[in-house]
Amino acid sequence: MRYITCILILFAVCSCKKANDDTTKLIVVDVAKDYPQKEIYLQDIADVEYIPLATSDSILVNSSPSIVSDKGIVTRGGKVGEILLFDAKGQELQGRICRRGQGPEEYNAIIFNIVDWKRKEVFIADYTSLKVYDFSGNYLRTLIEEDIMKMNILNLNDDYLLCNKDREDAKSSYHPYFILPKIGGKADTLSIEIPFFIASNRKILWDDGHTNDAHGFIPAVYNCTDRVWLTNPALDTIYQLHPDLTLTPVMIPLAAPTKDPEAPLLYFLGINDRYAWTSRIPRHVTVKMSDMSAGREKREKLYMYDRETQEWFTPVYHNRAITTRNTNPIYINLTSVAYGYGMVTLNAMDLVEAYQNNEITDEKLKKIASTMKEEDNPVLMLLKFKDSIRK
Repeated sequence: MRYITCILILFAVCSCKKANDDTTKLIVVDVAKDYPQKEIYLQDIADVEYIPLATSDSILVNSSPSIVSDKGIVTRGGKVGEILLFDAKGQELQGRICRRGQGPEEYNAIIFNIVDWKRKEVFIADYTSLKVYDFSGNYLRTLIEEDIMKMNILNLNDDYLLCNKDREDAKSSYHPYFILPKIGGKADTLSIEIPFFIASNRKILWDDGHTNDAHGFIPAVYNCTDRVWLTNPALDTIYQLHPDLTLTPVMIPLAAPTKDPEAPLLYFLGINDRYAWTSRIPRHVTVKMSDMSAGREKREKLYMYDRETQEWFTPVYHNRAITTRNTNPIYINLTSVAYGYGMVTLNAMDLVEAYQNNEITDEKLKKIASTMKEEDNPVLMLLKFKDSIRK
């Protein structure tokens, strides 16, 4: 396995106080701080497009799409183990894969999928392998045969996948990132060094009084459909990893986790030219197993940053297109779309009810909802964030 050197670019950004372009300034986050709520109307921060997904007896969707791009839309189908590949308008199928099983050319579950539109290939991970299929579901090859749950795998560029494999409890430096050729072959390790393993230290308290130690992990990578970031907390910095393997720093926590063992961990949740999103994980936390089982465990808040006003806040989202409050989104999907975009999935049942109650104010959405049935596939609300960054 070779070592590939990653070059840090825009290094001067680390002193970002005098940068002229707000889109290249390094964002400094006080991870421990709470920020006030702010009402955010989606139509104020983004231009909106609606994409209804076609419905038929053979085309049923049971999840929010994993990919929405100008090449196509990818989502789970109604059958167990089915993946549907729509065209970009959501009306025609480009492909369908349903190879769930126990055979050597099948997958026993779908943990995640990656689509290469140029090659017309779909990479499907189950618990123990990463297999590749064409758009018709024909098996092509197996790239990985090991515990996928201990790895992160993302699309890096036309030729390579980016992979990460952490070393839990490592006390010395290691290199967790590597790239894997899509056609198969040897992996190459990237030169990015992690000084030691960092995670949230969780103490699980059982009803009988005994405890277990566990870790709360921060994902080591983050992506949208066309960009990748390295987010391992032991890097003390969030980096964008470009397709040519150069690195650009984009965000740092005010208290570096490698220097301060009590500092909460920065949870990076996306960025574009106007906004950034984060959360946090406490460095040390005790939780009751009874609370975990009942879904009562405390959830950390989502924070949003306006790069133009340099304001941090806790967003409370509202959708002006529908007047009923129970359809307001809790979060915006930033991973399934391209950089600069977001997505909200609108449930057919909610839309039909809102239309019948005359609660839809957007004429385009009203027209779509007027022909829908409650059991139809969802409508995708695609958000193109408005960029008013001062130049």
